[in-house]
Amino acid sequence: MIKQYLDEAISSLNQLIEITQTDIENIKNARHEEVEQSVKIKTELIKKFENSKITLDKELLKMLEEKSGTDLASILDEEDKNKLAELKDSLTLLQNKNREYSRYVIVIKEYYDSLANKIFGEKSEGYNKKGKQIFNSNFKLRV
Repeated sequence: MIKQYLDEAISSLNQLIEITQTDIENIKNARHEEVEQSVKIKTELIKKFENSKITLDKELLKMLEEKSGTDLASILDEEDKNKLAELKDSLTLLQNKNREYSRYVIVIKEYYDSLANKIFGEKSEGYNKKGKQIFNSNFKLRV
C-alpha cells in the first residue's frame, strides 16, 4: 500500500511541476489567461497530493506501531526508500519552480502597479498617499 500512496503523491507533484513550468512559459509569452485556468487544476492537484500524503503518513505510522521499537529505515524496503527519496526530490523541485514562478508574478505585478500609478497618479502627503485610494476604489487588477 505504501508504494501506491508514494506513487500517487509523486505523480501529483510531477503534474504540479509540469503545470508550473508551463505557467512560467505562458507568463514569459504574455498568455496570462492560460495561467488563470491552470490555477484551478493546480488547486485540485494540491488537494490530491495532500490526501495521498495524509494516507501515506497514516500507513507509515501504522507500520511503526505494529513493529514498535524499530526505526522506519529498517521497516521499509529499498524500493520504498527510493520512492521516498524521489518524493523529497520532487518536493524540492516544485519548491524551486514555485520560487521561479513567483519571481515572474512579482515582476508583472510591479509593472502593472507602476503603470496604474502613471495613469492615476499618486500624490504623497506625509504618510498619507492620495491617489492610491482613488485607484483602489475605482480600478482593480488581477495578477
